[in-house]
Amino acid sequence: MDQDPLHVLWIEPHFPGRLGAMADWLVRRRGYRCWFYCHTAEPRENWPASVGNGLELQNFGVGGVARDPSVSWSRTLERSLCYSYGCWEVLESRRPRPIDLVVGRSAMLGSSLFAPVYTPAPPRVSFFDYYFHARHNDLADEDAPGAPPAYTRWRRSINAIDLLDLEAADVAWTPTHWQRHLYPPAYRETMWVQHDGVAAPREPASIGRPPATTRRTIAGRSIPAGTKVISFVARSLDRLRGFDRFWKMANAVLKVREDVVCAIVGAQVVERGLDVYQHGRDYAASLGAQEPAADPERMWILGRCSPAATAEVLAASDLHVAPGRPYPVARSLLEAMGRGCVVLASDTAPHREPITSGRTGLLADPADPEAFTVRALAVLADPDGHRPLGEAAAALVRSSYSREACLPRIAERFAELAATGRRG
Repeated sequence: MDQDPLHVLWIEPHFPGRLGAMADWLVRRRGYRCWFYCHTAEPRENWPASVGNGLELQNFGVGGVARDPSVSWSRTLERSLCYSYGCWEVLESRRPRPIDLVVGRSAMLGSSLFAPVYTPAPPRVSFFDYYFHARHNDLADEDAPGAPPAYTRWRRSINAIDLLDLEAADVAWTPTHWQRHLYPPAYRETMWVQHDGVAAPREPASIGRPPATTRRTIAGRSIPAGTKVISFVARSLDRLRGFDRFWKMANAVLKVREDVVCAIVGAQVVERGLDVYQHGRDYAASLGAQEPAADPERMWILGRCSPAATAEVLAASDLHVAPGRPYPVARSLLEAMGRGCVVLASDTAPHREPITSGRTGLLADPADPEAFTVRALAVLADPDGHRPLGEAAAALVRSSYSREACLPRIAERFAELAATGRRG
């Protein structure tokens, strides 16, 4: 449907973050004018091309405990309010106008909480990632029983800022049905479920693994002819995304097959505070010390990679493994599916939303390490026989999870909201 270009204020702690790709697409494809307010940003080479050409980027500072890399559990709400207040101060100073819609991602920091103080008229959309349960999901089932008291208290209080955002939002938005079901029933029923989309090839012809005779490279490394590639991609190599499970499976596979390399993308130092025991540590080195790599020459730990380099890894992958704990589906898993990879993932509720085992990928019991190894070896022994899984996964992503599929739906919802809501 035809839509008039909107003026949208986006607020997220980091840029491009989760919302940056949406803002960029709407500027380039729909002619929107966007202001993006953030506290921190990636290096300029990682910015989308529309910055300065319809997408205006503005940093905001914060004060007090928000400047500290970590704060005590009892001050997390104060930290969030400092972020929100810092954003409001810069809004008042810069005064972007006009604004038809405010889109904010709380990320447990409530960055857009005070935006209505500056501009009360436009409707407000709040993007929600994850609602914490005290003893369930992510690593809580494993860590909470013996975790430090400060950690368990933090888990019971961390949702406070999201609850404030839920109360204030005109539209509460989350990417998947599993994420929605985590929220309290009072909010759950009215939450909008719509994935924001991942980068994926547009045409079926560009999907699929290259022939074994094709020369392939990953991050400047040549892959010997006939070699098969197992990939693992995460922000950091941590337990949340199942790097411990991957390491065990990869070692078992490397001992059996000499024609396999493992391409591993992710920072070696654990960045997520959710892993109370490994946060700030080099978890890959720790695992390697406990269980040395079966063949270090075939265990390629590439570190943090650019989006282009990560796409290169997935394009070369014969099997992508995602053995994480119950947590929102990794974008890299959907990107791997979109590129036609055969995906092997842990059998958890979030993974069962995009993956039907035996149709669009494979699922294995996370409590059974041998099950991962057996399924991985089966794929490597018969890649052609498993190729329909990758083709079906790519078709699913094109229709339901690609940016080309998702962003027009989001633009339509934004236009309807702006047209029926109040205008500033």
